[in-house]
Amino acid sequence: MAPLQNHGVCRGAIHRALVFMEISPLTCKSEELYSIVSSSNRTHQMLCLSNPVITEDHILALLRNPHITQEIIQAVNDRFNKSYKIQFGIVNCAKTPYTVALRLLPQLFWNDLIRICGNYRLFPPLRRNAENYLRDKVSGLTVGERKTLARTAPRSLIGMLKAEAEPSVFSCLLRNPRLVEEDLIPLLTSDMTPVPILEAVASDRQWTNRYPVRLAIVRNARTPLRLRLHYLSRIQKNDLQVLAQAPHTAQIIRAAAERILTGEY
Repeated sequence: MAPLQNHGVCRGAIHRALVFMEISPLTCKSEELYSIVSSSNRTHQMLCLSNPVITEDHILALLRNPHITQEIIQAVNDRFNKSYKIQFGIVNCAKTPYTVALRLLPQLFWNDLIRICGNYRLFPPLRRNAENYLRDKVSGLTVGERKTLARTAPRSLIGMLKAEAEPSVFSCLLRNPRLVEEDLIPLLTSDMTPVPILEAVASDRQWTNRYPVRLAIVRNARTPLRLRLHYLSRIQKNDLQVLAQAPHTAQIIRAAAERILTGEY
C-alpha cells in the first residue's frame, strides 16, 4: 500500500473531517461557526444558535443554507427578533413558513420590500403582499427615494409609477429594465400627459430609437414643437402622409411633412 504522505489530498480531507467532528456547536469559535451554519447537520445548526459568539452574519449565512428547516427558522425568529437584518433574512428565506414571513413583512423598509418582490424563490402570495406594502409606502418617499424605486421597481409597480409627475423620477423609470414599449405608448398618445413627461421620453436616445415611440411623440400635439420637428424626418412616408392630411395637425407640422414628402427638406 502506498504511504499516506503520497496522498495529501485524501489526508487533508480526513483531517478536516476529524476536526469538524471535534467542533462543538455550543463552544466553537466564530470562524468554526461558519462551517456549522453552512453544513447539512441540522442538529448542529440548532445547537449553534446558543453559542455566545454567534453574530448576525452567522445567522444570515444559516438562513441562506438550503438545508435549513422551518423549526430552525422559528428558533431564529424567537431568539433574534430584535435584529432588523435577521428579520429581513427570515422573510427572504424560501423555507420560512408563510405565516411567519407575512407577519414580519410590514416591518420591512421599502428598499427591502423591492428585494422581496424580486425574489422568485418566495411564495407568490408573499411577493404580492410585499408589492401592496410597497405601494402604500410610495407616497411618503422623498424624490431621491422615488428615483431609486423607479429604477428598480418590480413589473407590478410600473403601472403606478407611470403616473409619476416628477420628470426626474420618470427619467429614472425609463432606465428600469422592466419597462416595455407597451407601457409608454398610451402615455405618448394621451392628450392628458404632462409636457415634461413627453419631453423626458423625447430626450431619451434609447427609447426614441424605437419607431413606435418616435411616431407617437410626433403625433402628440402636446409634444413641444421643436421635438416634433426634430423627429419628423425620421418618420416613414406613409405615416407622414397621414399626418399631413390629418385635420388637426398644426400648420407648421403639415408644411414640414409636405416638404419632406416632396424632397424639399
